[in-house]
Amino acid sequence: MFVESTIISRLQNFKLKDYTYRRGIGTYNPFLWWLPFNKKLALFLSPFSYYSEKQDEIRENGDEMGRKTVYQTVYNRLRYQILSGEAPIGTPLPSERRLAEEWGVSRNTVVRAYEDLESEGLIWSKMGSGRFVQPLPPLSHAPWLEVKDQLQPYPSYMADLLSAFGQDSAINFSLGHGGKQMLAMSGFPEYVRKAADNFASYHFLPISGHTELREWAVDWMGFDQVASVEDVLMTSGSQEALQLITAVLANPGDTIAVEMPTYFGALQLFQSLGMRIIPIPMDRQGMVVDVLEGVLNRYQPKFLYTVPTFHNPTGTTLSLDRRKKLLQLSERLGFPIVEDDAYRHLHFGEPAPPALKSLDQTGQVIYVNTFSKMLFPGLRLGWIAARPSLLQRIARYKELTITNNSLGQHALLSFLKSGAMEPHLKKSREVYQRQAVLMESFLQRMKPSGLSYDQAGGGFYYWISLPENLDVRELLLESMKEGVLFATGDMFLARETQQPYIRLSFSFETEERIREGMEKLETAFSRLRRRDQD
Repeated sequence: MFVESTIISRLQNFKLKDYTYRRGIGTYNPFLWWLPFNKKLALFLSPFSYYSEKQDEIRENGDEMGRKTVYQTVYNRLRYQILSGEAPIGTPLPSERRLAEEWGVSRNTVVRAYEDLESEGLIWSKMGSGRFVQPLPPLSHAPWLEVKDQLQPYPSYMADLLSAFGQDSAINFSLGHGGKQMLAMSGFPEYVRKAADNFASYHFLPISGHTELREWAVDWMGFDQVASVEDVLMTSGSQEALQLITAVLANPGDTIAVEMPTYFGALQLFQSLGMRIIPIPMDRQGMVVDVLEGVLNRYQPKFLYTVPTFHNPTGTTLSLDRRKKLLQLSERLGFPIVEDDAYRHLHFGEPAPPALKSLDQTGQVIYVNTFSKMLFPGLRLGWIAARPSLLQRIARYKELTITNNSLGQHALLSFLKSGAMEPHLKKSREVYQRQAVLMESFLQRMKPSGLSYDQAGGGFYYWISLPENLDVRELLLESMKEGVLFATGDMFLARETQQPYIRLSFSFETEERIREGMEKLETAFSRLRRRDQD
């Protein structure tokens, strides 16, 4: 299939607005505001100086071969910039005439793209002032556009991927889970059997969780700001923690700030609760705090959600300087920060920079962590560390569901008291690092074809930028034919859209399966490249 749309929709090598996208994530440059496209793009959009009426019709509406139209490429590119936060909230968009001249397209094409973006709720217009980017509306309030390149036929979210292939029948690089082999290595099942023989495991625990388990969490974190069990509340994993925090801090229709791309489970949760989302872009040092500061001058989000350490999906870690600047902003403007720190202890080299919570001097950071990444996802145990006054409100809300896992908490407490966690984490880091190195050896072989990524320093993931002219969803379909699954990059944006990234998880499969899966993915990648070049 001839694919033209990705030439414009991807951000690599193009200069527009505040970013130059050269690798898997953006590089911030405040001096690149509305620079013209490079010559290569201009040539692609305007290969001739004269068009017949028939050529104009094809250019605007597509042809019988299904090639993407100029309208679609313009619309998709603008849409991606908004969803990724590259075009910050409140940003004025250029006039139709100016953008048409810079991009080498007709003014009618730009007008049509702007109108569709406005009807989708992504931008708004003011008479005499122009058009502006606005916070993303809740999905329930966003009209569904009838455009030719809708993405419904392709798998995107995790439920779709799992329904396409059973977990055992496919090599699964899409799941952000700990390795299958790590459960057996941990010895944890023995502690579950012991807990099952303890009658106390069959009774309710306090809403805030087992007191000894909370004491262990206080000692484990080692934060001066978390001094007692009154500062900790146990949850059914980080997902419940985020649900409780959002429900207490915000109401449907409220605005929250979220780094983009981000953990898709959090996105789905926020949107299901009716939040309006302000996307904050990222670069290779993590969230671009300067953009956040500009946004906060226009809006007052209820909170900011961030995964600052071995980020999901990009794997980046927020630099120490940016951590300090972010905390200064929070202190000065008084907005809470929800820190999701699930991957902190899964580093391959030096430990990560200090947690935001450990640097917090005003109590504005709400800390979330989970045992799901350290042990295994089915355990469904995590915790929140925050000011006691906030935890009391969260506990009252949690009373509505009484979701404490008594058996799991007793088993986990026994596991932790035995001293088994540290050896388990040491072994996990060794295994995941070997698997990351193995996966990278295959990625290196594909780099000459235009693929790019950053080396993994911890966590579970590679965030990969695909070469120009290669469609992400076409690659997914080709790899599924080979029995291999991965996560498409738009899973980690607030809407499905055309974009150039995929996420590969190196943590879930064994080394043998990683080798087999990467060979198959490389085959699918090469086959699609040859087909697009024909």
